[in-house]
Amino acid sequence: MRFLLILLPLLSFASNPYLDYLMCAYHRDTSPEVAKAYCLSALKKKPSPQLYSDTVRVFVMSSDLQTALKTAQDFKKAYPHMAEPYLTLYTVYSLMKNPEMALMSIQEGIRVNPTSKEMLFFLSEEYLRRKELEKAKESISRLIELAPDNPLPHFLMARVYLSEGKQSLAIEHLEKSLQVRPSFEASVITLGSIYEQRGEFSKAEEVYKSALRSDPYNKTALERLANLYLLTQRNVSALEVLKKLVERYPEEDRYRLQYAVALVRERRYREAQEVLKELYLEGKENVDVAFTYAFVLELLDQKDQALGIYEELYSKDPNNLKVIERLSALYIDRKEYQKPQTLLQKGLSLNPESPSLNLMMASLLYEQENLSEALRHTDKAITLEPNNHRGYFLRSIIYDRLGRIVDAERDLRKALSLNPGDPELLNHLGYSLLLWYESARADEAFELIKQALDKDPENPAYLDSYGWALYYKGDYKSAYGYLMRAYEKEKEDPVISEHLGDVLMKLHRTEEAVRFYRQALELLEKGKKGEPNQRERLLKKLKR
Repeated sequence: MRFLLILLPLLSFASNPYLDYLMCAYHRDTSPEVAKAYCLSALKKKPSPQLYSDTVRVFVMSSDLQTALKTAQDFKKAYPHMAEPYLTLYTVYSLMKNPEMALMSIQEGIRVNPTSKEMLFFLSEEYLRRKELEKAKESISRLIELAPDNPLPHFLMARVYLSEGKQSLAIEHLEKSLQVRPSFEASVITLGSIYEQRGEFSKAEEVYKSALRSDPYNKTALERLANLYLLTQRNVSALEVLKKLVERYPEEDRYRLQYAVALVRERRYREAQEVLKELYLEGKENVDVAFTYAFVLELLDQKDQALGIYEELYSKDPNNLKVIERLSALYIDRKEYQKPQTLLQKGLSLNPESPSLNLMMASLLYEQENLSEALRHTDKAITLEPNNHRGYFLRSIIYDRLGRIVDAERDLRKALSLNPGDPELLNHLGYSLLLWYESARADEAFELIKQALDKDPENPAYLDSYGWALYYKGDYKSAYGYLMRAYEKEKEDPVISEHLGDVLMKLHRTEEAVRFYRQALELLEKGKKGEPNQRERLLKKLKR
């Protein structure tokens, strides 16, 4: 008897619809097959809108769309005046790839519930997808009236106007969307992109800054602002924004990589190396990190280490054109010409229209004294990428070697017009004018080299050029001071040593001058790179 008294309440509990509902909800997301029976049992005994929604969801997750559809239709019959059944039918028909019935379900729901904001949203999306823009405008206008404090309707209206090519009207609605919520991501991205495409960078900047005033660590706004600053060469501002992203999201390696790239742009190579080294040691499989790290090592003249990383990257991906290009550059620098020849031929077979690979092949051919072929590849690179200053720079060097100094100067000035203020170009043009015209254009050369030195006051090449310009201006004492500064920084450069010898000769310090001439000759014989005909020139000076 006691056993029956215990069993009876258990049996009663077992048939309780609330238990079925609880088990339906419990298994719904993790075990939909198990949940089916509980959901149907609960629905049969005590239906409710929530239970219908849950049951449809269970059958959808079980890929039983026919039963899901039947349940959704029953849901509508049971609650014809609610919005939820129509939204459920819309979802099921969409999953069944029946867009016409999906649309009809929403349209029917709107007739029953004309103020349902959710259904108006889906209806608007459907019209937008079908390019039925006038209908979309009508439903979005109703949505704007019903939800004045929601930024989404104005964003949807902007999409309509963008589809119609009416950008000004789209901007009006995007601005209204951001007045409601300045950090609304879709509008921030869209309006910022429009302004960037129009070249109205200050307006794009204000969009992102406004979002950040509302939400100081808005990830999207910070990203967009950083990219805008990088695009407009405002590297210091980009660094400030990227630093916030790095501090806020330390787990995001891409922000640290972008921060390092911005440091490189600011010529803060040592700092960039520290950031990249840490990233590289954390995950050597990241190709972008490894490549950028190796490139910075190149800039810091740690070329052996850079070469090792590039070679490792090449072994993993022998068709990576960027790696082929940098490996070739380093092999050329080491005068190992056969390796880059093979690499560049392979790279150009993969992409014969690559401007950078054509330029690299031209550099190799120039080093091999094959000037006509070097010129052919340079011409092709310029044709492929006419606004890249590097093509004109290299072609000017080839023209110089061919004795075509007028063409060389023209290309150098073209390169400078494409990349104004570049210190390497300023220095090269200034120094070339000294080589070509000596004292006749020394004042012009002096001003160009001075601009380069102002940008990088400790660069030994610029110090040498500046001292050489002073030499041609007749200021031998000052020239000696700058050339010695260059020599202290780069004692293995035969050109600097020869320039010092020439200046010392003018200062009547013959023995010291001869010592520097001999040092320059020894460096050339060791394989250090000098100027064309420098060895013959030095031998003549030593015979005096």
